[in-house]
Amino acid sequence: MKKIMILGAAKTQVPIIKLAKERRFEVIVVSCSGDYPGLKYADKICEIDITDKEKVLEAAAKEQVDGIVTDQLDFPVPTIAYVTEKLGLPGIGYDCALKFTNKYLMRNECTKLGIKNPEYYRVSTLDEAREKCLDIGLPVIIKPTDSAGSRGIYVIRNINELEDKFNHSIAFSKEDCLIVEKYIEGPEYVIAGFASNYKFTNLAIGKRQLFDIPDIFIPSKTLFTSVAENDIEEQLFRTNKALIEGFGLKFGVTHCEYIVEEATGDIYLVECAARGAAICISSHLIPLATGIDVNSLLLDVAVGNAEEIDVQNIESDVSGYLLFTLPKGFVKEIRGFEKIRSISGVQKVYIDPLFVGMETKVMTDKGQRLGPILIKGKTKEECENTISEIKALFEIDVETSEGVKGIIW
Repeated sequence: MKKIMILGAAKTQVPIIKLAKERRFEVIVVSCSGDYPGLKYADKICEIDITDKEKVLEAAAKEQVDGIVTDQLDFPVPTIAYVTEKLGLPGIGYDCALKFTNKYLMRNECTKLGIKNPEYYRVSTLDEAREKCLDIGLPVIIKPTDSAGSRGIYVIRNINELEDKFNHSIAFSKEDCLIVEKYIEGPEYVIAGFASNYKFTNLAIGKRQLFDIPDIFIPSKTLFTSVAENDIEEQLFRTNKALIEGFGLKFGVTHCEYIVEEATGDIYLVECAARGAAICISSHLIPLATGIDVNSLLLDVAVGNAEEIDVQNIESDVSGYLLFTLPKGFVKEIRGFEKIRSISGVQKVYIDPLFVGMETKVMTDKGQRLGPILIKGKTKEECENTISEIKALFEIDVETSEGVKGIIW
């Protein structure tokens, strides 16, 4: 029996923990203390901060693990790379991990590879940020160099609002640094893939739909397919392959986000990650769209069961997620929740917590979304019809200061 260490026990980690158990691995879960759902599936629990490289190294050495993985979390990626490097286990290398988790290093690597970046600068003080905002020209984006989940990302349209947003943003950075970069307008795309022995395969691409909330760049819906449907998507696939192989990723699941500038058609990287994406993208949606169980491949490579995996026979169905948020107030009534489960295109419904009387707040980051509702179909049109059925059946009344309001899709 192979022994696998999995970093993180939040709900996003549950699918890979359960998969490892189904694959008959002995599973050691590393997590800080708390009531995390993944802990109940573990054979053994190590109560350690997943960003504490030395303590995780000590635990991994003591347990003599065969491999270490995570899924849908950025913060453990450098930890895993550090520990596997020290123990001689399959890993991606610490320097490579930093390229995928530090947004400033990420931008620098893209420049070396000839992949377009918006004009950008790293800053650590308000005065520096103000200077670079004026150099670039408003509007700009500010974001922590080392955060995740859309935390601390703001558009600065007026220099007078910079001070408040700067303080909020830098609070999410452990290294106390921000990136100030040119604001690019255009459609956003996400691409998932898998690397094995430094060779990369694009698996699925999706065009994001964002919530219609000013200056909040949070996706509400994405449909994925393995097939590029136009020249832009073909170009995105080429760019993504060049980026992942250029970064030198030895193996693993990837998630990359791009924006296509409306005015020029130029492709810019938003960010890339050497791990699966949240909202069940790596655990459910890639397998549903492509027939490729990337997390199972990840486990095999991570414990040395396979040196190289040739990803073949990629299917071309469509899968997707639908998320929602609620206005600030209190939930008054919920209707149609059970009915949406019976819609033919609905695969899974994850809506927790949600109950009458629940207080709702204004959404500020991805972690505050409700859902996802996972769907599958043979075509995008079929999936859109499923989404229309969901929206017609599922209703929530929220008592707000301005009267009763409903779901924000």
